[in-house]
Amino acid sequence: MQILKDEVKNSIRQAALAEFKKHGYLKASIRQIADAAGITPGNIYRYFKSKDDLFDELIQPIQEQLTEVLRVCKQEVDNTLCTALSDHLLILRRIDASLMLLFKESSTELTILLNLSEGSQFASVKQDLITLVHQIISEVFTAELAPTGTLPLRDQLSARMIATTMIESICLILRDHEDGDTIKMLVDELLYLFCTGISEKIKLAQA
Repeated sequence: MQILKDEVKNSIRQAALAEFKKHGYLKASIRQIADAAGITPGNIYRYFKSKDDLFDELIQPIQEQLTEVLRVCKQEVDNTLCTALSDHLLILRRIDASLMLLFKESSTELTILLNLSEGSQFASVKQDLITLVHQIISEVFTAELAPTGTLPLRDQLSARMIATTMIESICLILRDHEDGDTIKMLVDELLYLFCTGISEKIKLAQA
């Protein structure tokens, strides 16, 4: 009997992942999940209290892993372990590598978390990632372009724009591709272009 219950719950989980990836949290339907799992909607509630409960069980583990990645990277920045441009770019690459590792382990869950969690308790996760990257780039610009003063408004806006565009671009790659090797290649290329652009901006400003 327990084996049968486990099979039913696993069927619900797999059907829910597909539904959330296709429609996002807000538009996902318990009825559609039940149909895909081959059970009645009422049977789902024997295993999960609500759509929120089902979504949380699927997404919370990857959210916790990503939160830990962000915590470690932020701690490095806050502890001023970064003393040069190369140090900050290394942290950006570490964030990239961490995202790729999470993608290999939980590709569907990560894609849902970053792209399709609007309306859930995880809706702010992508913004948290943007905020961390913004902090890193702002510190790069301040150290390299305004070491003894306030970063000019233009560079402040530039840092925000770069951080937002970088993370949104990664999210688009995750949304539009499913092959792991393709995703890694595109994200690596994206990060290379951003890091090259940041380095070139600083070189031109200091020339």
